[in-house]
Amino acid sequence: MIDPKFTEKIARWLQGDHKSDEKIQDGAMLLLQLNNDRAMYQRIIRRPQRELSFLEYKLRRFLQLRQDGHTIKDVVKMDREITDQIAAAAGTIDTGGTLPMVYPTSGSGSDSQPSYVRKGIRPDHDRLPDNIKALWPKNAERWKKIKEAFETCKGLTEPCDRYEYLKVLKETWYKYKEDMARYDEYRLTADSKADGAAAPSLTPEQEKELANADSYISKNLPQLKEDIAAAMQNGYSDEEAKKISARIARIQQRVDILLKNGRTFTPDRIEQLHACSIKLSPEDNEQGQESE
Repeated sequence: MIDPKFTEKIARWLQGDHKSDEKIQDGAMLLLQLNNDRAMYQRIIRRPQRELSFLEYKLRRFLQLRQDGHTIKDVVKMDREITDQIAAAAGTIDTGGTLPMVYPTSGSGSDSQPSYVRKGIRPDHDRLPDNIKALWPKNAERWKKIKEAFETCKGLTEPCDRYEYLKVLKETWYKYKEDMARYDEYRLTADSKADGAAAPSLTPEQEKELANADSYISKNLPQLKEDIAAAMQNGYSDEEAKKISARIARIQQRVDILLKNGRTFTPDRIEQLHACSIKLSPEDNEQGQESE
């Protein structure tokens, strides 16, 4: 559990005048309580003025993750979850060129469609609706951001130092995966316009509302899943139950907005929503595509 009083104590120290050796030593003690690194503590109190900037940096990093509601244990878990996925993906993601298509064997069913063996720009890219085509350049920028943060993480060892970049990775990676699934799994039908224009068209305000709903779900669903898992393991307090219930309601509201406008979800996203008690209809969006 995070002690809010101790978090406030760190914030007050950072906001105060701590240029004297005594004040710096007080800050060093705070850091020792956070990381239990006695060698670092001794180094700071031996050379307090020289180590002041370093001490401020470390305490700011700890303050940020505590104010976000995370412990070091949470950050280590996030680290394993995110960096392993990105490390595995780094060798398989194709950022250019067209991809071969794998056609279904005979007897696979009338609904069988060609599928893509790996992520990349589709041979039929120019025929896709504009909102689906736009996912490709957006994800190219996201992947660049992911790689930059990932490379920075490689040079950092302590969780408090890595947290800032892990936070960027987590938010960007799940949105990248979600939009890549939407792009890869979108199926052109007889109703699709040959010129690739999206139909029916939406006003800029409607597009913004749907984009905001989509973004909210991507950002908050992973955290909701973690909160539910933690509560199931440790037992629900009344306060935790209220927070989880409120978060479920907020995500459900966004899901309903997307469904009302004909948006769909990938099987993976449907599974995540179900695991968090989010309701879908009809028939879980035909187990189809990601929300567009």
